[in-house]
Amino acid sequence: MRLHPEAAERNERLKGIAPQVLDALSPLGKRAFFPKGIPFQAGQAGGCAINATIGQITDGAGNPIPLAPLAEKLKGLPPKDAFLYSPIQGRERARKAWHAKLVAEDARAASIVLPSVTAGICNALSMAADLFFTPGDTLTIPDLYWDNYEQVFDMRLEGERATYPFYNAEGGFNVEGLRATLAAQKGKVHALLNFPSNPSGYSPTPAELEAIADVLVEAAKDRPVVVYCDDAYHGLVFEPTATPKSLFYSLLNRSENLIPLKCDGITKELSFFGGRVGFLSFGVKAEAAAILVDKAMSLVRATIGSPVGLSQYLMEEELLDPRHNDEFERLRRVMEGRYRKLKAALSAPTPHWTVFPFNAGCFCLIELREGLDAEVVRQALIQDESVGVVSQQGRYLRLAFCSLKEEAIEPLVQAIARVCGKM
Repeated sequence: MRLHPEAAERNERLKGIAPQVLDALSPLGKRAFFPKGIPFQAGQAGGCAINATIGQITDGAGNPIPLAPLAEKLKGLPPKDAFLYSPIQGRERARKAWHAKLVAEDARAASIVLPSVTAGICNALSMAADLFFTPGDTLTIPDLYWDNYEQVFDMRLEGERATYPFYNAEGGFNVEGLRATLAAQKGKVHALLNFPSNPSGYSPTPAELEAIADVLVEAAKDRPVVVYCDDAYHGLVFEPTATPKSLFYSLLNRSENLIPLKCDGITKELSFFGGRVGFLSFGVKAEAAAILVDKAMSLVRATIGSPVGLSQYLMEEELLDPRHNDEFERLRRVMEGRYRKLKAALSAPTPHWTVFPFNAGCFCLIELREGLDAEVVRQALIQDESVGVVSQQGRYLRLAFCSLKEEAIEPLVQAIARVCGKM
């Protein structure tokens, strides 16, 4: 397919700024550019007295004309923020608020440009993959992973997977497994790391996190390494040994061949599951990141049109509220109470399963004993006990303690024991 002149111009600039980033782009990533179409031209005409550019219904002075039932439900919110389009890259106030949050977490984030707004964290991962993952590429990932990665990388992009055991013999993260799996691959590599983990509920220790970063830097010695940091459960840690830091920060400015991509958002961090606001941050030099933001805007324009403005406005208000940090800590303590209750309930010896180490996030993973099929157990739990859990890979049950009252946790574990005992 012929490369559009504007895409070629972006790529030529990227070649001069960060040739390693250009080399790492997928064919789609190289074709991507934000065109000088309607949104671009509407932005340029924003200050005009008469503006006949953007296709949104207004009173002619830039104010929306909402239908009464919607206006009544959203009474108290600024109409422009609630009813009009968001910019393609996201609202400036939202992007600045999230960037400030990242800098507050780790000063190293000050070096990155404002993130792109996405339609949730899954969309951020999908956009990152579109930019860098060429169909047929291999994704390096632990063997315990969120099943939707298969949809993003396998189904959509026809990718392959190279896995390694998540845990080492001591019950910590398998750093050496990551090292060996990366070393076995030739050329550009992709590594995805999700901490705290879904489904295992594990967050590395600070020492493990730095060791992981060192392995990725080592792998990038003479080839591009694209690292997808899925930080969906960031901040939900319950043990002092579990790091609350994102791996992304430890990868910044470590190697020109290393391309860290941070995928995060409001889903868990703001407990705003229906808001569907995510962020994609590019951990490369600012000039190159600005071009990647342009390319990300083209993907947004080509798929969802623009991010949801109303959710961004609500997110901005939450982050700028002086109560936010205390409110998040209140939520974290609720989750910690459930975590400790589940930890206690699973501490009793049993022949039916083994509990994988967990210390963070929303989940716990148990491996059933030989002879038990996780899907059969799951179905029996629904039919016999009115209990719902998730089965994975034939051997594991994932328990989402984030959605349980504390008083339901012991009955959950007892129900699993009864069903396993009957089998």
